[in-house]
Amino acid sequence: MAAALNWDRALENADGSEELLVELVDVFLETYPEMMRQIRAAIDARDAPALRRTAHSLKGSTRIFAAEPATEAALQLENMGASGDTTGAEPVWTTLGLEVERLKTALAEKRAEAS
Repeated sequence: MAAALNWDRALENADGSEELLVELVDVFLETYPEMMRQIRAAIDARDAPALRRTAHSLKGSTRIFAAEPATEAALQLENMGASGDTTGAEPVWTTLGLEVERLKTALAEKRAEAS
């Protein structure tokens, strides 16, 4: 199983600033639940444009932390939304949920270490 995140790459993405990276962690931890809620709602409503938008937003957030598994799952949902075909979204949603939880836990641990 791939690591939930790559802190060194995330630090590079934050221009080497651990202070900025910790701020980005805080923003992610505050905003990801709403993004996940919106993705779930889009899947339930079979609203492909909303799925594309919200999965794209989450993908960008997870990419900052080099969270490859979560980023890949969000990308799959974004692509489903872009194609207009949400068939098969459920297993990807399940994977995304598991990977975002792994990411959340890893970020909380890194956040605690940085404090």
